[in-house]
Amino acid sequence: MVVGCWLAGTWAMAETAPPLWLFTSQEQGVQVVDHEDSMGLANRQVGIVFRKSDGALIGIWPVGQGNLLAAAPKAPLWTMETIPAGTEKPAVLVPDASAKVAVTAKGDAMARTLAVIYEMPSARVVVHASLGAETSLVRWRIEAEARGDNPGIWSVTFPQFPVAALDADPAGNEMVVPYRRGQTRGFGKGGPRGDTDLPYPGPAAKFQFLAAYGRGAGRGFYFSTEDGQGFTKSFAVRNRPESDSVVLAAQHFPAGRGAGVKRFEMAYDVVGGPFTGDWWDAARLYRNWWTQQVWASRGLLAERHDLPDWLVRAPFATRPSTTKPERPVANNLTTLRALSEAFGGQPFFGIWYGCFQTAKAGGSLNESGYGHDLPPKPELVEAVREMRGRGVHFQAYIQSMIYDASIAAPDAGAADHAVTRDRQGNRVPYGVGEPQLLSMCRATNWWQGRLVELSRRAVGEWGFSGVYLDSFGKGAPECFATDHGHPVGGGNTVISGQRALVQRVREAVRAADHEAILSGEDPIEAFRDLLDVNLYSVNVMTNYVPIYRTVWGDYSLGHGRGLGPGKSGGSLLPELAALFLEGTIPGRIYCESPNLFLLQPEHAKELAFLKTVSAYTDHGVSWLRFGEYLHPLVLSPPPPTMEFHESSENQLVRVPVVMHSITRSHTDGSVAIVLVNLADEAQSISVPVDPSLRGGKSVSGVAKLRRMNERGEMTDVASGKVVWPQKIDLAPGEIAFLVLQ
Repeated sequence: MVVGCWLAGTWAMAETAPPLWLFTSQEQGVQVVDHEDSMGLANRQVGIVFRKSDGALIGIWPVGQGNLLAAAPKAPLWTMETIPAGTEKPAVLVPDASAKVAVTAKGDAMARTLAVIYEMPSARVVVHASLGAETSLVRWRIEAEARGDNPGIWSVTFPQFPVAALDADPAGNEMVVPYRRGQTRGFGKGGPRGDTDLPYPGPAAKFQFLAAYGRGAGRGFYFSTEDGQGFTKSFAVRNRPESDSVVLAAQHFPAGRGAGVKRFEMAYDVVGGPFTGDWWDAARLYRNWWTQQVWASRGLLAERHDLPDWLVRAPFATRPSTTKPERPVANNLTTLRALSEAFGGQPFFGIWYGCFQTAKAGGSLNESGYGHDLPPKPELVEAVREMRGRGVHFQAYIQSMIYDASIAAPDAGAADHAVTRDRQGNRVPYGVGEPQLLSMCRATNWWQGRLVELSRRAVGEWGFSGVYLDSFGKGAPECFATDHGHPVGGGNTVISGQRALVQRVREAVRAADHEAILSGEDPIEAFRDLLDVNLYSVNVMTNYVPIYRTVWGDYSLGHGRGLGPGKSGGSLLPELAALFLEGTIPGRIYCESPNLFLLQPEHAKELAFLKTVSAYTDHGVSWLRFGEYLHPLVLSPPPPTMEFHESSENQLVRVPVVMHSITRSHTDGSVAIVLVNLADEAQSISVPVDPSLRGGKSVSGVAKLRRMNERGEMTDVASGKVVWPQKIDLAPGEIAFLVLQ
C-alpha cells in the first residue's frame, strides 16, 4: 500500500493509507491527533480525520486498513433544507467557502469528542464526533441554527458517508438495507446507479441500520441511528458504480418544522464506523442496542407468560373474510371446520376481515367499517363463538387510519377535527381517487377513543380473541394541524401517537379478555412490546436475509402474508420451509371459499408438509420460535440453487435446495441445526458442528449431537469437543432436526 503525503495542507491519496501520524501515539485509550491543517481522533482500532480549513471529513481508517470513505462522489458531511414557502421546494444549504470553521476537542482517554463548528451567514452548524477507548464505532450528532434570512429548518441530512467498495470482485460488495424484514443489494460496481430513499417509519424501512461490506474482505462500514423514540427520518442510499462506492445518509425532520424551526438539536446518535463480518454481524451490533430499548421490555418469548398457548404454538394463521356478498359467513365456516378437522382439532387463529354491516355493501374493505361504530354482520358473532369452542381464535379486522366521510354519522364534526391536515390546513385523503376516505391523525384523542370502543366491543361483546389493526405500526401522512396537541409536522408524532393509541386499545381488550391479542400490518420495530404477533408483508422476497429474526425474533412473533397458489403457480414448499426455519407462523390461509385449495388432492404434498413442520415446531418451539438466531452455516459442498416465484408479489426468489437455520435455546443453551431438502433428488452434505456455539452450562464438556423426529423422539448421532464435519443424507422433502447439547 502506497502511503500518501501532505501537500499544501491537503491529503493527496495515491491510495487509501492513513496519514503517517494518525496512529503514532503510544498512549492507551483514545487520543486527539492534531497535525497542521488536520485534526482527528484515534484509538487502537480506528482513526478519523477532519480538515480544519473547511470541516471536511477526510477519512475513517480501521487500524492497518485503508480508508473506508471513497474519494468520490463528493458528499458534504451535512446539508440543510430551509422551510419552503407555500408549495415551493425547499432551498438547500451546504458547507461552502463562506463558512468559518473551527475544530475543538474535549474529553479524556476513555472518551473524546471533536466539535466541528461551521459559521455561515444563514446558519450555524456544530457536528459532534465521539469515540470511546474500546470501540471502532464513532458516534455522530449535529446541532443546527437558522440565522439571518433563513426562514427556518425544514430538514437536516447528516451524516453522509461515501463508502468505498472493499472487494475487487464487484459481485462481492454487498449492503444490507432496512427494507421490510431485511434485504441485501449490490453496491458500487456490483449494483446499478441509482438513488433510493427509505422513509422511517414507512411501508419499507422497519429498522434503523444499514451496512456495506465486502463478502471476500469480511468487513465493511456500519451505519445506524440509535433512536429509541422513533423520530421520523429517511435513510438515503445513493449508489455510484462509476466511483465504486455508495453514499449512506440519514435525513432528519425537526419537530414543529411546519411552524418554523430556528434551532434543531438531534436527540439521538448516529453510529458509523468499521465492523467485521456480513449482514448477520451488522444485525448483531444493532441487536445489542435494540434489546436495551422499551420495545424489548416484555422480555424474551421463552420467559413471557402473557401470551396464550394457542398463539405461540399455532400451526398456521388464517384469513376468513366477509368483505363481499359472495363471501358469506357460511363459506368461511365450512373451510374453518374442515381445517380444524384436518389438523385433529389443533388450535389455530386468524384475522376476520369485513366484520361490520354497512350501507356500502359490496365495496370490499368498506365493509370493515372504516372508523364507524356499526353492528356486526349477521351470523358473524355466532360463527366466531362456534369456532372458539373448537379452539380456533379470531382477531377482528379494524382499520387504524382510514375514515369514510361519506357514511352519515352524528359525530362527523368530531371526526373531521381528527383528520390529518397538510401545510395549507386541508384534509389529507387516503390514497388517490376516493376523496371520501380520509387519513386520520392517530395522535388525536377522538380517533384513539373510537378505535378503543370498536376494539372493546369486538372482544368484549362479539367474542373475538383480539384485534388486528390494519395500516398500523408504520408510516402515515405528516400532520400539520395546529390544534391536535402535537408538533406542527416533523418529530416523532407518527410513532408516539400510534404507541399511545395501541396502549389504550391493549388495556381495553385485555380488560375484556386477559388473553386477547393485538397485531398490526408488518409494523416497524417500535411496537414489539405492544403487539403480540405481526403480519408480515411477504413470506420471502428477492435477496431476503432474516434481519427481524436475527435482531428481535426471540422477542416477537410473526406470521406469513398469504398461503395459497401465487400468480405463477408452483409449489408452496420453499415458502413454507423458509417460514418454518425462522419460526414464523405459516399463513395466511384464505377461508372465504368452501373449496380450500390446501384440502384438494393436487395439494396433498403441501398439506402433508405443513403438518410435518407443525409437528416439528411444536416439539422444537424453544429453538425455532423462542431461540436466538445464529449465523447461517457454510454447508459442504454448497447446495445447488433453485428459483421460484413467491406467492404474494410474484417476486423471483433464489434459495439453496437445502435450506437451513441454526438457533440457540434460551432455556438450556442447546443448539438446533435444522435442514430441509427441497430438491427432487437426495442430497448429501457436510454440516460443521461447533460445540462452542452452545450456551450456558452446555458450553463445557463433550457435546452430544442428537436427531429429533417429528414426534419429538431423539436418537444419538455423534459427540465431540471440537468442531467436526457431520455428514447428513437427505431424501427429497426430508427434514433433519439436529440438536447439539
